[in-house]
Amino acid sequence: MKHINTSRFGKLLIPLLLVFALAQTSNAQTTYKLGGKPVMTLYGTSTLHDWTMTAHTFTGNAQITFAEENQMNYIGALTVILPVRNLKSEHDGMNDNAYESLKADDYKDIIFKLTSSKITSTGTNKYQITAGGSLTIAGVTRAVNITAAGQVNADGSIGFSGTVPIKLSEYKIERPSFFLGTMKVGDALTLNFSVLFVR
Repeated sequence: MKHINTSRFGKLLIPLLLVFALAQTSNAQTTYKLGGKPVMTLYGTSTLHDWTMTAHTFTGNAQITFAEENQMNYIGALTVILPVRNLKSEHDGMNDNAYESLKADDYKDIIFKLTSSKITSTGTNKYQITAGGSLTIAGVTRAVNITAAGQVNADGSIGFSGTVPIKLSEYKIERPSFFLGTMKVGDALTLNFSVLFVR
């Protein structure tokens, strides 16, 4: 019966295990949450003038993988939850009408959930992210595609910014009107975002 030289086998096995462990670590998925000073701004048109509503308070989390230090290569999950009533304009009356149209009493949150992503490097620690996901507004969920810019900062935080086009009709939302009906909101809106995820 042939005997295996266990000491020699062990010497060979340990380096292999170390290489495997390092490979797993370098590709480890890291959990992030929304931090810093996030901003979401909803831009719209009307029969009288353009308008905006802005939110600075919302939540989010993400699972992000790095191939090497600060080299982002995969977003496994990402969710952002925006309470409807955190969107504010300069006019209380407009806010109330917007909340009513967005059915804020029944559906308090606007929710984005990532379903797919493609990451392309555009420079040192800078990326273009092509993301697919689901956007839920007023209880209606639609598939959306988003192109965002991403940057990994020296402290390990990750910034994302981009634009999401929205049509109220696709979410079965009645366009709100103001000033006794003389001003009516257009169907097409744009949601701009600038967010920072931290470990």
